[in-house]
Parts: sequence; C-alpha cells; structure tokens
Amino acid sequence: MPETENYRAIGYTPVFERNRSSTARTVVNVGGSGSSKSHSVAQLMIEKFIVEQGKQFVIARKTMPALRRSSYALIVGLMEDYGLYQYVEHNKTDNVLTLPQSRNSMWFMGLDEPSKAKSIAGGVSYFWLEEADEFTFEDYLAFKLQLRRPTDKEINQCFLTFNPIDAGGWIPTKLLEQEDVELIHSTVLDNPYADTEYVQSLKDMAKEDENFYRIYFLGEWGRLENLLLTNYTQVDLLPEKWDAWCYGLDFGWTHPTALIKVILSDGKIFWHEVLCQTKLTNSDLIERLTHFERGDLYADWAEPQRIQEIRNAGFTVIEANKDVKLGLDLCRRQPIHITKSSITLLKQIRGYHRKKTAQGVLLDDPVKLEDDTIDAGRYGTMGITQRFGFATACPRPTEPIKSLTFQGQERNKALDRWLKREGA
Repeated sequence: MPETENYRAIGYTPVFERNRSSTARTVVNVGGSGSSKSHSVAQLMIEKFIVEQGKQFVIARKTMPALRRSSYALIVGLMEDYGLYQYVEHNKTDNVLTLPQSRNSMWFMGLDEPSKAKSIAGGVSYFWLEEADEFTFEDYLAFKLQLRRPTDKEINQCFLTFNPIDAGGWIPTKLLEQEDVELIHSTVLDNPYADTEYVQSLKDMAKEDENFYRIYFLGEWGRLENLLLTNYTQVDLLPEKWDAWCYGLDFGWTHPTALIKVILSDGKIFWHEVLCQTKLTNSDLIERLTHFERGDLYADWAEPQRIQEIRNAGFTVIEANKDVKLGLDLCRRQPIHITKSSITLLKQIRGYHRKKTAQGVLLDDPVKLEDDTIDAGRYGTMGITQRFGFATACPRPTEPIKSLTFQGQERNKALDRWLKREGA
C-alpha cells in the first residue's frame, strides 16, 4: 500500500478542507456549478476509506444508473489516478469496493435498493447523498437511521451535495433548521482548477437570467417559477415495443453536446438521455455513436461541417426544425415520459423557464441556458412528428405528413396548421 500522502498531491480545494474539518452529524454542501463540492466529497470519502479502519460507506443517488454515471465513476476514476485502485477489491455485481487491510467497504446504491443499506451488518459510518434534492426528507431520515456504526475517534456522518435550485425544497425549509447540521456554501471561485472559459460562461448568465446566475454562479437559492415544461413523468425503462423512434442531437463545447433518444410508443412520447458531455470533439462524438443503436439523428444545422463529418462516417443526419415556439407547443400537448436515469435532462427540465425582461415582463421564449438536453429532445420530437404524425391515442406511425415537406417558414406554417387541426 502506498503512503497515504502520495495521493494528496493530486490537488485539493478549500471546499475539501472545510468538509474534512467538519464535526457535524450532517454536512450540507450547496453551491454553484463547478465549485468542486462533489469532487471534494469524493476525495474525502477516498481518504477516509484508505486511512480509517473498520468503516462502512454508502454512496447513493436516486437511481443506480444515475449513480454509475456520476459519483461511482468519479470515485473509481480518482482511485485509479491516485494509484489506489489496484489495492481495492471491486465487486462489480454488487457494486461494492472493499479494502481488506483496513476492513472497509464502500457500497454504491440507488434509492430503488433501500433494503441494501439496512442489510449492512453493524450499520453505516458515512453516507454521501449526491444530488440530494432528488431525495425526499423521508429518504434522508431513513438513511440517517443507518448511521449507527460503533466509533472510537471518528464520528458517523452524512454528506449531501447539490445545486440550490429550489428555495422551497425540503433541505432549506426542513433540514437546515435542525441541530448538528453544517452548511458549506461554495462557488466556482472556490475552485482554483476550474476552466477559465467555463467560469466566464457562468458569469455571463447574469446577462441572460437572474435566477440561473444566482443558482449556478453565486450558488444561492433559486426559485422554480414560470416553468415551461411541467407535463412530464418519470419512468424506470423505455418501452420494449415502439411505433417509431429517433435521436435529437444538440452540439456544444463549453456547454455539453446532448443526444436524446425519442420514442413514440402506444400513443406516448418517451425521452431518454443517451449522452450529455462537454468538450466532445466530432471524432469523439462519432466514436460514441458507434456504440449506440443506429437511428436517424435530427441535429442542429448551425454547424454543417460537423454534420457532414458525421454523415461521412455513415450516419443518417437530418436537419432539425429549430422553431422554439412550435417545438414547445408540440411538447406541451401531452405528457413526456422521461427515464429516471436521464440525469441532466431531469435536472434541466425542472428549471426550464420563461424569459423575463428587465422590467419584469414575462416573455414566451425560454431562457437559453442549461437547456441542451431539452433542445435535443425537442429536435427529435419535432422530427419524428413531422415524419410520422403526432403521438395521440391513434398514432399514425406509417403515414408521413405530406404537407410537411416544405422548407423553412412554409414548413413551419404547415406544421402549425396541422397542430391546430389535431387539437380541434
């Protein structure tokens, strides 16, 4: 086993030090994007896992698929960077890391596995609830009841990390009023390793939307109001049978490239987040696409060179209809069923809201921030609708809408007329 100080040269922020020095039973990390709160808690979990003895760790999110793509991958990746993973036994079936020398175990679980925490013999030493506002107050209390591991010097603790999206949620209104709870607030300015371009993009939110600037740059509590898409429900899985499906693709760099699978099944619309990642080159994207089921891609046509490269690689790419008003009208006509593993999509749709002028006048247009997955979902929904018809109780999956073969404004007028006819 290497000296424990060796891995500490990787780089720590003040957020890590504040979590490390906390003696509160519950430590609440709330802050803006890129503040290092999740990274710091992951580092702290690893340090405790290596240094302490006879401890049980639980890392949890609302669903296991979401956890695999976030904290699970982060912790395993950091252990590899630190040169520690080779000393760890990794049970990939049960999602457990063990360190025999120190008798420590680290369990990864979703809320859909509640009995798993209760089955840990002797109780739990440390909980980390990532994206804690996805849970309910009752979920938190159930986890906290398992913090009963016998201790000598160290105390049993629960760590929470999340963005302060809703000032009316259970964390600010219930949890923070309790005793033995410490609040650690952080912003991207607390992270000396943050990308300069990313920091500037967060600052620029002030020009677009006060609420997003407050949440994601200042790390202060926001309000969920003037929302545009509230007609969604969460589902565990996509349907096995479908009438038609496609992908919606929204390009990005500083903001993520988003790929959403859109399915029409039994008169219903389903969205599933396939990919959402920043600084993805076109060659990276093409490589990722080779691992997914082949399907038509409705893409943002603002970058024709990228489109052509993807076409040259053998994929079918179709120009997306980018009319925002028309797309939102279409998406709001019936419930959208979103898979629970669609991490970023669910987060973005919760805060997708209308613009407001400096004088406080609400506009019909959405705030064009933190909406990459929604744009991709809208492109796919518009595309598949234009091709096969609206997913109503009587879908027409094999009957293309011939009036929608027009281009540009004529095409949009045709779709608008058709929507009005369908809604009559």
